[in-house]
Amino acid sequence: MIPVRASDYLMQRRRVTETQWSRFITGSAKVREQLVRPEIYASWQRCAAHLHPRLHTQAPLDESYLVQQRWQESPLRAAAQREREQIMQLAHEGSLVAALADVQGHLLWTFASPHMQARAEAVNFAAGGHWREDTAGTNAIGLSLKLGKATTVFSSEHYLPFVHDWVGYAAPIVHPQTAQVVGILNISSTWNHHTPLGQAAVCELARAIAEHLPIWQPRAELELHALGIPQVIFRGQVQRLSQRQLEILCLLALNPQGLTLDSFHAALYGDMPITISTLKAELSHLRRLLDGQIGSRPYRLLMPLWADFIDVWERLRSGRVTEAVELYRGPFLPHSTSPELEEWRYCVDAVMTRAVDACGDFSVLLEKMRLGSSGSVLVRDRLAELLLDSVSS
Repeated sequence: MIPVRASDYLMQRRRVTETQWSRFITGSAKVREQLVRPEIYASWQRCAAHLHPRLHTQAPLDESYLVQQRWQESPLRAAAQREREQIMQLAHEGSLVAALADVQGHLLWTFASPHMQARAEAVNFAAGGHWREDTAGTNAIGLSLKLGKATTVFSSEHYLPFVHDWVGYAAPIVHPQTAQVVGILNISSTWNHHTPLGQAAVCELARAIAEHLPIWQPRAELELHALGIPQVIFRGQVQRLSQRQLEILCLLALNPQGLTLDSFHAALYGDMPITISTLKAELSHLRRLLDGQIGSRPYRLLMPLWADFIDVWERLRSGRVTEAVELYRGPFLPHSTSPELEEWRYCVDAVMTRAVDACGDFSVLLEKMRLGSSGSVLVRDRLAELLLDSVSS
């Protein structure tokens, strides 16, 4: 049996992937899904909804002043300081380009070997580049953010052709206290430099960076984040809760005086045909997860609480509009069908819309855009109004 050379294997893999990508893009033939990894095929499907492969030749790029501000403020800057020398040496010796990205997929810092320098600049794989899946198609950074795990994207597995000659390895940088992804480490090269060791190396370096992240201080024993990306933190640890459990906690936060079982059922389910015993079981399970810190008769929280939606609402009520705009990260539980929570969502959205419309602080609005947070459409429209006003005056 004649052994297969590594270069021959990579060439064959590239050809197979290119064929399946072409089938997907043109629809000329059915994609043989057994030849495309499931996570790649799913990413292609997501990208097809808003990206056209022939119309995008590079990733979007931010202005330099935004790039510098992001990097200066990022906790990754200090955390990666010890590892950057090793990363740069690895990139130089391995003909690579390395990058650190934030949780919006913005590149904060890059270092390229001579082999990759011009290639990286040509596609905006540089500080300020936007490499989320929805802006740069299937790529290792965007896919790692989407899946929350280490990824490799090889050649034509990339959705957009301008990186078909690349291979990328990415790993999330996960805060050891909260288990929250705070950024992404990526190393990339041309497809013919692909090695199975690439993924292992980027994972190890990401773990080393995570060890030096600043210690996180919780605001209260229980933290509820329900504006934008939901998250529950109990005693400093992120809790993996269901949508229903998060809804229950939000209702308890909004009713500190407590709720009877019947009123709780009405607030959570409305007219849905769900039994009282189902709610009791949900509450019992949640009480165990939170170390018994949910009382009954009436049902109420028995511990200090901080919730982003309550914080924003209180600031809006007290007229601190600029502070509320700064804290807002998106709609309140946008997928919830709870009658009471839906009512709160409509109220928060309505008042928030008026607050953004009334906000005249250009720097605050620009910061919202810089963070790429949900609700940025409102912010973008308001920025446009301010710019037009300044031009006309």
